Amino acid sequence: MEHWNSEQCYIVISNHQSSLDILGMFEMWPRMKRCTVVAKRPLMFTGAFGFGAWLSGLVFIDRLRTERARQLMKDATARVIKEKTKLWIFPEGARFNKGSIQAFKKGAFYLAIDAQIPIMPVVFSQYYFLDSDTKTFEPGKVVITTLPPIPTSGMTRDDVERLSEIARQQMIDVFHETSKDLVMQKKIAI
Repeated sequence: MEHWNSEQCYIVISNHQSSLDILGMFEMWPRMKRCTVVAKRPLMFTGAFGFGAWLSGLVFIDRLRTERARQLMKDATARVIKEKTKLWIFPEGARFNKGSIQAFKKGAFYLAIDAQIPIMPVVFSQYYFLDSDTKTFEPGKVVITTLPPIPTSGMTRDDVERLSEIARQQMIDVFHETSKDLVMQKKIAI
């Protein structure tokens, strides 16, 4: 995990392709030390997983109750700063495994700028081995890349759009490069 400082607080952003993303997060967790994740509220009601996630401190937001969601995010960010931890957000807002990265929602970037803490982009290469339509998969490999932190010091809310686009473009470039490398290794077409 190049570029990672486990003692630094970050807003971690990553692309979101599948519920399998959690396996990559588990791989990173020991090096991150402390991190919490923002998830959609319905996941809280998924049996043992939801209960365990709630006990672990995940931040569940209801996207239909925007004011409440904003307050939960602000509270989580305050905790990140106080406890020198990380807050992991999927700025695409929903899973997407179609060979690209969707437009980002702006919440993570508002939080980072308001708190003046860096954005840490994390990119999962394409899950070429997963067919989301048929819900089947074959053995495969995923490359997880941490990009250099993007500082937000001195930025204002006027910089949110630019910050979002910088982060997204960096992530798209790495996504295509790492995915291409995997495809060439396997000699497959995606």
